[in-house]
Amino acid sequence: MRVHYTWLVLIGLGILMTLAPDMVFAQFSGGELESKVHGVTNGLISFLLPAASAIGLVYAAILAATGDASARQRMVLVAVTSLIGMLAPLIIRWIQGMVM
Repeated sequence: MRVHYTWLVLIGLGILMTLAPDMVFAQFSGGELESKVHGVTNGLISFLLPAASAIGLVYAAILAATGDASARQRMVLVAVTSLIGMLAPLIIRWIQGMVM
């Protein structure tokens, strides 16, 4: 029974690849894969990393205010990772420059 489902999935993928190659090659809805990856990367770097850094710093500050013994270690860890997160665009451009 399970073998039949596997064959159905493979046949469906074959039909999809034949009839809609744009969807298979990640070229769906007009743009190239590189521009989509660039947009996702920019979104992560410009919004998600700073937001996560701020939330981490607030969390560590709350732990320090409540008297948690490991709060200082967490604050240092969050500060270092926040610094790396803020420098991520520069690090990415530097690595891209080395590759290209």
